[in-house]
Amino acid sequence: MISEMIQSRALMGFETLVRSAGGDPLALLERRNINARALQEDELPLALDALAGLYEDAAEQLDMEDFGLRLSALQDLSLYGPLALVVRHARTVGDALTALIRYFAYHTPGGHIVPDDEYAPGMLCVRYQLKLSDGVAHRQITEQSFAMAAKLWSVLAPLAAGQQTILLRQSPCLAVHTYRQYFHCDTLFNQPVDAILLPADALQLTLDQADARLGQAAEIFVSNILRRFPLDIGKQVESLITRQLAFGGVGIDQIAAQLGMQRRTLQRRLALQGLVYGDLLDSVRRELAAQYLAQSGLSLADISTGLGYQEQSSFIRACRRWFSATPRQLRRTLCGLSS
Repeated sequence: MISEMIQSRALMGFETLVRSAGGDPLALLERRNINARALQEDELPLALDALAGLYEDAAEQLDMEDFGLRLSALQDLSLYGPLALVVRHARTVGDALTALIRYFAYHTPGGHIVPDDEYAPGMLCVRYQLKLSDGVAHRQITEQSFAMAAKLWSVLAPLAAGQQTILLRQSPCLAVHTYRQYFHCDTLFNQPVDAILLPADALQLTLDQADARLGQAAEIFVSNILRRFPLDIGKQVESLITRQLAFGGVGIDQIAAQLGMQRRTLQRRLALQGLVYGDLLDSVRRELAAQYLAQSGLSLADISTGLGYQEQSSFIRACRRWFSATPRQLRRTLCGLSS
């Protein structure tokens, strides 16, 4: 399945930092199959796994253990594009946080923000999770993300700056004072969640110089972008294919129509993510086939139909191509593992 996505504006400051340390940013991008255009264009979709790997590669090659933190020092709230306007021009700090949670998918569809007001008395725990594939190293991108979260908090609630606390699941890899230098607050390590604890009473603070009309205009823009041009178009296509396989209707023209696009437009949007429609269809079928074959109560005919094949022989050929085994052979293996 495909990686979650993030906008290329996440590379703000990357080229400057890498070159200042004598590195080659283009070579680093190439290693992770990231288009060099991403350094000049803000809204290209990047694979979140690739970005996390890029930060780790840079830290290793430049011998810069605090790469993610240093990168955050070169970034400002414009990192979030129009979303920054929505947040900056909300009426209160609480309203800004609500808008950030609602529209964060504009910047990072693979980033999930979940508030929890029962974590600690008088504090709001805002959990942050990046949906990375298993095994993807993420210390640098996690530290960069929370440095930006602390920076955002200091801008929204300057009277409460420093009252936040960063919670990280990882162990400290740098001196504690280094984290304080970038986070400007206490940091607790080896925690059950990655999160930022915010003083609940600060959520009622009004934002200085907020322009309601500008904030509303930015919110309408971001909302329309999310509706019409979702960054994770590959995920949208996968979801539609998964829901409709058993009923037919997974031809590219039909999927494109449901997304309000022409075939060529969908192909072009997928190509920006390095994706091909036929490969997505095949990937969804392969994953579902393994799930279905592990369920002994489903007949091969039912599975074949559920995957959208008109002939069972087509499913058998696909299974051999995917797993180098027939459906019956794979079922014996899967059922044996689950017993």
